[in-house]
Amino acid sequence: MLTTRLATVRSGVVLLVTGMLAAAASAGSLSVSPIRVEIAPGQRSVTLIVRNDGDQTTLVQTQLVAWSQADNEDRLEPTTDLLASPPIFELVPGGVQTVRLALRRPADADRERSYRILVSEVPGPPQPGFTGATFALKLSLPVFVDAAMTKAVAQLVWSGAIDADGRLALTATNTGSKHVQVRTVDVMHDGPGVDGRQAGLWYVLPGQRRSVMVAPLPGRAIATDRVRIHADTDAGIVAADVVLDPR
Repeated sequence: MLTTRLATVRSGVVLLVTGMLAAAASAGSLSVSPIRVEIAPGQRSVTLIVRNDGDQTTLVQTQLVAWSQADNEDRLEPTTDLLASPPIFELVPGGVQTVRLALRRPADADRERSYRILVSEVPGPPQPGFTGATFALKLSLPVFVDAAMTKAVAQLVWSGAIDADGRLALTATNTGSKHVQVRTVDVMHDGPGVDGRQAGLWYVLPGQRRSVMVAPLPGRAIATDRVRIHADTDAGIVAADVVLDPR
């Protein structure tokens, strides 16, 4: 299954794509669709569409990497599990290129696998008389290979503690077999209203954990004993009661 969202990066703009920064390009504009790829059971290949919306010819390179998480950081490693074709190509102004992603390793039976495709602009020689800085565009887009035999699902387990500044150090552990993307987290107690909110896209891959800091909203305080969590995720709203660790 493929999503249909479109990511566009124009000259002079910094765009946050699925939780990772894509540096602005000084020459031209690239768009990539979709910005998130999901390879369903039985699929062996999918396609990306890359378009040059700028006014200069651009050399584009693609690279596939394995994606894991450790110590609250994303880790990217070279992989031969997937192949991108073509791996490098030239796009004239207004040009469109179809990039095929092909699986070279069968899907795991009961757990989703995670990758990223890096779509990079290869800088050309500067124009005569140009004295400014040139930036190479790089997009990092998630690629998920679904489990082959069972329906993979995410399962979040929450824990946390209040620091000396009254902020909640909140940890989400994914004990399931599928990724989850968290968009916002609201923190509440017994009374009405939201006490704290964390906004920003972040992923928790299967078997991994991510920690974020949630500051109290103006005029509010986060409880120190237990809180109620409402998380907006790509799998829907996740609610949980969390008993906080003493500090």
